[in-house]
Amino acid sequence: MKPGFLMKPAHATALLVAASALLLSACDIPATGVVEAGGPASGIPPTVPIYLVRDGALVAVPRTISDAGEPVTAVESLLKGPTPQERRKRLTTELARQLPVTTRPTPSPAEPSPEESVRLMTETDGLYLELPRYAGKMTTLAANQVICTAARAYLLTRPDLDSTTVTVTDAAGGTFEGDVERCPEL
Repeated sequence: MKPGFLMKPAHATALLVAASALLLSACDIPATGVVEAGGPASGIPPTVPIYLVRDGALVAVPRTISDAGEPVTAVESLLKGPTPQERRKRLTTELARQLPVTTRPTPSPAEPSPEESVRLMTETDGLYLELPRYAGKMTTLAANQVICTAARAYLLTRPDLDSTTVTVTDAAGGTFEGDVERCPEL
């Protein structure tokens, strides 16, 4: 063989890559756009700490809820009371367990009347929650359950904040204020 006919290894590799690319591009496979194939990938369901009571003290309990970063959703979950599994762990609540009383028809099942839902206002200095009338008058421990639940839910989706002040007004007009400093960790 003449020395001019030998191919260097780098040239041989480049030639093989070019030939492969040419063959693959000639497969006549049509380009496709985005293919819709169901909802987004899901992993661990969102959880938020709900604050229940054991032996007179707050206990943080992880609970799966649809909107983990929304204080109203978290407090509404808290107002439902402990689940059967949580009750087996001797967890209770200080919040009143009265059923909602409806004095007028609800506009639709998706829209409860203002008396039956938790109302929230957010301001730069904190959260302001007004509880539905069926929640009744709260004790300090019950208020701390709401304050801790709302604050932790709010802070879940706001990593830039370390704390927030929560002011809660119960159905009897009592006002309670606090932040996550008094809330045990999970």
